[in-house]
Amino acid sequence: MMAIVSKAVFEKVAGKSPSVGARLRMDRYVSGNKALEPLSNGGKLYLVTVRPPDEALWLVAVLEKPKFDGEQWLAKPCDTPITDISDLRGEIKFASGVGITAKKGALGMSLQTPRALTDEDVELLDGAAGGGGDADGDGDGDAKPAKKGAGKPGKPLPPPPAAIISQSLERKNLLLQAVASDPDSDDPRRVYADQLTTKNDPRGEFILVDIALAGPLSIRKREALAARRAELMAKHGKTWFNFAGLTARVSRGFVESIGGKIGKLLKTAPEIFESEPVSEVSIREIDDETIDKLLAAPWLPHVRRLVLRGKLDDESFGKLVTSPSLAKLTTLNVTGTKVSADALGYLDGNLANVRTLVLTGNKFGDDGIEKLVAWKHLPGLETLYASGCDLSSKGVAALLGVALGKLDKLTFTNNDIGDKGLTQIVANAKNLPLLSYLELVNTDISKNGVKALVKAKLPALRRIDVRQNGISEDFAAEEDARLRAGK
Repeated sequence: MMAIVSKAVFEKVAGKSPSVGARLRMDRYVSGNKALEPLSNGGKLYLVTVRPPDEALWLVAVLEKPKFDGEQWLAKPCDTPITDISDLRGEIKFASGVGITAKKGALGMSLQTPRALTDEDVELLDGAAGGGGDADGDGDGDAKPAKKGAGKPGKPLPPPPAAIISQSLERKNLLLQAVASDPDSDDPRRVYADQLTTKNDPRGEFILVDIALAGPLSIRKREALAARRAELMAKHGKTWFNFAGLTARVSRGFVESIGGKIGKLLKTAPEIFESEPVSEVSIREIDDETIDKLLAAPWLPHVRRLVLRGKLDDESFGKLVTSPSLAKLTTLNVTGTKVSADALGYLDGNLANVRTLVLTGNKFGDDGIEKLVAWKHLPGLETLYASGCDLSSKGVAALLGVALGKLDKLTFTNNDIGDKGLTQIVANAKNLPLLSYLELVNTDISKNGVKALVKAKLPALRRIDVRQNGISEDFAAEEDARLRAGK
């Protein structure tokens, strides 16, 4: 496999003015990228870097049979000399068959995802480096002078059919791993789609169409692509996304979200995660007896958005929010799961990456807010749903007494906070510099309270939802364009 060493890391090892031919004797590559997992069964990791000012591509190390220790890939020090392989850019094809196609100025970025090499690629690289460095792994350096014509092997004999099938499956798995390891990027998805289209697999077209629909398009183009997407889904959807008993949401060609009852999910999810970059899971009927099984699921650390429905006692909620498996979670939704005031005390310093917290329908009251404001990472929230939580103006005051400098959306719907609650919002406006959406549906507020609110110094506020408070649409239209009123 090939992986890139950043300019900063390379210069830390080689200095600011490295030269071709120098031997760095590198013995590690610090990365937890899932795409490198095939190396666990043996193999070689070819490390390259891109050098300014002309984007020269240098081979800087070849790690033989590296082993992953949880943070980095370790091997014996290699004797590979720094080798300029810029001339091979057009010849290296990778297992994907796409090769190096980066535009000027984007070579380094294009190689951010580790790539699987073909046997021909390996022969090219070994030939350029003079034999591949310490080939037997004894640390003495086995580099041999490059023979004339090295790096340009003759056409290999075709492998038997079984080997072709094996290589094809391995290539497909590697490409899927690249998609899963970088779910926010479209580049691995396009590479995978290209690989499928060369085999006349309609899933390749579907992925490219879905990616295009996620971006800006003319009305006519969007209509045409949407129709083609619907046609492909009608014809192949049950084959591609047949998850009996589960719901699935597809985005940019792959399953983004799955949902269902806890028992069915625990049984089916492992297979889905092997082939789809799922980032959101919605679970029904979670309870104190199934929470441990969920937290032990091997796929849970890959989830970024988790939605739970059911019932959790304080101990189970504590297990949930303190689990290392949720360290990378960005959204936690525990609507109506009987979360108590004491349960919120378990948040403490956990869930550092959560930016959206949904606590709707949990009757923890003002005491729960007192626990919540002690949460170390509360100031990092961008969205907070505190609807139907039995809050009063006291709870509003406690919550907004904290500087919520990143909060964009806040909901107090179905809480009797009254005009006193609005007074607390006005008084603590300085703590809400980025608040753009405020939801106050059915909160026992009056026209006078709303009049005071619209005058508050909330510079980013764009929408105030005050429906179901006896405030007419006519009043809202006259008072402030940001108001949404009525039933």
